[in-house]
Amino acid sequence: MSLVLSSLAFIALGVLLVALTDSTVVWSSSNQFCGTVCHSMTWASAAYKRGPHYVNPVGVSASCGQCHIPYESSRATPTEYVKLLLFKADRGAKDFWNESHKTIATEEEWEKRRPQLRTTFESYLTSHNYITCRGCHRLDSFGGPRSQMKALIHKDVVQSDGVDCLQCHRDVGHVYGQSQTQNETKTGGWYTEEQATTGGKTYAQSCASCHGMNLEGGAGPALKGSSWQQLYAGAKLLTAWGEIKGPMAQYAGTTFTAKQSLDLLAYLLQQNGLPSGTKPLADTRELSETIPSK
Repeated sequence: MSLVLSSLAFIALGVLLVALTDSTVVWSSSNQFCGTVCHSMTWASAAYKRGPHYVNPVGVSASCGQCHIPYESSRATPTEYVKLLLFKADRGAKDFWNESHKTIATEEEWEKRRPQLRTTFESYLTSHNYITCRGCHRLDSFGGPRSQMKALIHKDVVQSDGVDCLQCHRDVGHVYGQSQTQNETKTGGWYTEEQATTGGKTYAQSCASCHGMNLEGGAGPALKGSSWQQLYAGAKLLTAWGEIKGPMAQYAGTTFTAKQSLDLLAYLLQQNGLPSGTKPLADTRELSETIPSK
């Protein structure tokens, strides 16, 4: 009898420990914990609340833990759960040391350390093939009419061995500083004249049959003036680039490389009065700027 009671007590203790461990894991990955308990995360938390992972049209937020802790956003196997605990223990110990020694006590110190911290985290994502992003976003699951553009844009990514989510979605997690207003001009210009000229040649060859030689419209909508404003004013450059790289290329019966679609975007920006500069649009990481309205 005593053996049975001891066994039941041992099982109950085990269940209690597992429940406490899981509750602690969930609590220590919550936005409330990350944004308030850790003083040094105050500014990161504010930037997170300005980003699309916190507020978006779908209404589903990605938490701090889901983005920064592996297997937090997916159903972890027992082995993966152990890895999750080890990861949290390692990061938790480092965070405790930094908090106790007040290595980031002011916003100025945070801004000074932020580039290094960002590089460290991005290196982790790259080396682990964006494990936390893939917990929520399965690129091979895009389907249906609402996901057509996403599927087209990501088809080359899906087929590759490695994924670089931040190549296009650099500010998806945190938006620091105030976003430029729609009537402001991007410092230094938006593209180069040479790039716009190259994009114009591609446009004439592949796009003019639908949108008109002068962007006046035809089978497709006009891409200049009020029509352009209705389509893209207030949207990010990434939105217009995605349309070019995805549906527009498909309708034209061709494919555009990243460079070709960036050149085309530069041409459209030029034709809609946005000023040129000394640097071309050479990387999709630069597409977080907002297209101004007139």
